[in-house]
Amino acid sequence: MSQSMPDRIRDLVSDIDDRRRVQSMSEISSDGVQCVLSVMLDDGCQMVAKCVGESAHDRLVAEADGLAALGADGKIVVPRVYTLRTITGWSVLLMDAMPAIGGVGSPEDAWAEFGRQLARHHQSSCGGQYGWWRDNYIGATAQINSWCDDWVAFNAEHRLGFQTRLARSQGLLTRVESDLVVRVIDRLDEFLPRRPHPSLLHGDLWSGNALSTQRDGGAVVAVIDPAVSIGDGWADIAMMKLFGGFPLACFRAYAEVVREPDDLDRRLRVYQLYHLLNHLNLFGRGYAGSVTSIVQSLLSL
Repeated sequence: MSQSMPDRIRDLVSDIDDRRRVQSMSEISSDGVQCVLSVMLDDGCQMVAKCVGESAHDRLVAEADGLAALGADGKIVVPRVYTLRTITGWSVLLMDAMPAIGGVGSPEDAWAEFGRQLARHHQSSCGGQYGWWRDNYIGATAQINSWCDDWVAFNAEHRLGFQTRLARSQGLLTRVESDLVVRVIDRLDEFLPRRPHPSLLHGDLWSGNALSTQRDGGAVVAVIDPAVSIGDGWADIAMMKLFGGFPLACFRAYAEVVREPDDLDRRLRVYQLYHLLNHLNLFGRGYAGSVTSIVQSLLSL
């Protein structure tokens, strides 16, 4: 990262509010593509600056769009986005930090309330189609969101189909393995409803993207790093259950608001298959066994 980046971020903060000054900055993470900085202000508030090379600018545009959409109905907590600028060859997204809570409220109560908030959010009206107004990203993988009237067709083409073709092109699935996934895709109408209630999904709701923090002196759960689209709300629950990390109270509270469908188990497996295929494409053959296992479980139904 350019030596002048800290100065540029100071200028961004001043542009937002000339009464506030940056007191210190520290690196949270860096992977060669993206650098995330903690920005501490002189009034005690904290921001996060997410920085990528200018060529990856659209990833931050999609993230800012997703956060704005998720926060629009006020039912779930997201960080406030202050600005997205391109400076000195870098794109910088500046937003509120979501610091971990320290002894305020009951974490279990906060997670239960998050479950209810997410359920009410999923119940909001989102029109009659599935997809999103733009393509975006799930991690570093492109996520195609072309509008579709049929949820089965949408998943066959833009979710499982897309990820399977990508894995084959990268040599990450053998012909036998990809043929098994295609058999699931061919039977999707047995596993998914064609017209579930259209909900605005976070899209990548693993535990690292749901943070226990505080607002107005109380404990809340905030979400970050979305991969939004309109689809079946249970797809978010599938990701929440895939890698663990969410308290049981959260799922119980969600189910108090949204009745579990009779076909929930097979739905969750299909939605988890999408994320496992994405992890295969992002991180390699170590996920091939998990993909094959969940595919075989579906084909046995």
